[in-house]
Amino acid sequence: VFVSAFSFGFGPVTWLVLSEIYPVEIRGRAFAFCNSFNWAANLFISLSFLDLIGTIGLSWTFLLYGLTAVLGLGFIYLFVPETKGQSLAEIDQQFQKRRFTLSFGHRQNSTGIPYSRIEISAAS
Repeated sequence: VFVSAFSFGFGPVTWLVLSEIYPVEIRGRAFAFCNSFNWAANLFISLSFLDLIGTIGLSWTFLLYGLTAVLGLGFIYLFVPETKGQSLAEIDQQFQKRRFTLSFGHRQNSTGIPYSRIEISAAS
């Protein structure tokens, strides 16, 4: 039941969101990195599952996994915007607008478009 529900629910959402959230310039590399991280996390869970059951018991193991899922839902609700009915360009523009702008001593362009100042010399 879990596998069936996951394949109709959160399963495909991961691949859909990963293909939309990165700018076109780095989309391939970022998708590859996230895909590798996803498989590494799955490997870690698979390898630690039996050890967790032996250490804390079956019910606590599933409680831990359930709490992790609830935290994931909270993260999705707070930080992942709705993209239904939008083109890739609109989604890209939406992700350029950051909810929580992190600036470490430098000012970022509000439109997300890199620009540089052009010096024009007077030819006289």
